[in-house]
Amino acid sequence: MSEEMYEEGYEHITNIDISFTVIKSMSEEYKEKCPNMIYKQMDVRSLQFEQGTFDCVIDKGTFDSILCGDGSGPNSEQTLNEIYRVLSPTGVYVCISYGVPDQRENYFRNNAFDWELHTHKVAKPTISTSAIVSSEDKDPKNFHYIYVMRKTVGKKGDD
Repeated sequence: MSEEMYEEGYEHITNIDISFTVIKSMSEEYKEKCPNMIYKQMDVRSLQFEQGTFDCVIDKGTFDSILCGDGSGPNSEQTLNEIYRVLSPTGVYVCISYGVPDQRENYFRNNAFDWELHTHKVAKPTISTSAIVSSEDKDPKNFHYIYVMRKTVGKKGDD
């Protein structure tokens, strides 16, 4: 996804992954095509960035993976705390997830975070996407959910 964003003109992108192998592979694959893109091996539960570093954090499946692992409660809390910390005072966290709102929104609505949450439902890109959309299909397995959280200015430690 970041490579497509780079091609669209978003050249200041930092990618992280817990896997050194993934980071090495992606760095090598895109070093000529996307020379300004940064790849770092890092654990999202302990981000090695200063407070307020990013205007936007985009997560495509990481939060879902954390919720599927051992220690999902504390690990998800650490993850969100770190993401919140590295966001600028008006930063935005975009979480692309298969998790339905009933299973995700409580994590994002935690009182520790002063952000506004907006939830969007998008049909999964399949051959039958147009049929799903036109039939107003309600089956959650046919959708991805995009959770957008924008920090509110002047709240809890953002000053």
